[in-house]
Amino acid sequence: MKPSNRSSGLKTADAVIRADNAILAGVHIITDGTNDATLVLYDNASAASGTEVFKQVVTGTNDAIPYSMPDGGIYCKNGIYADVTGTGAGYIVFFR
Repeated sequence: MKPSNRSSGLKTADAVIRADNAILAGVHIITDGTNDATLVLYDNASAASGTEVFKQVVTGTNDAIPYSMPDGGIYCKNGIYADVTGTGAGYIVFFR
């Protein structure tokens, strides 16, 4: 059976991850090894506004941290928009 999750691929800037409804399954936040990285995901198709469904700060010395969403994921009826801050920050969003 084919896996149902999809990946945004590695992103290093704010981005529309999905423009219509989706289930947020997990994220992987990456730092440059020195600077903190902050990722905020919104239930929105085009901007960093609306309902905030995920927010996490990863300290720079942690390099990278994966997160899985509980109970099968978080339903985002309007889409998924990612807002990332931090020098050298990157992320991957997993959704279905």
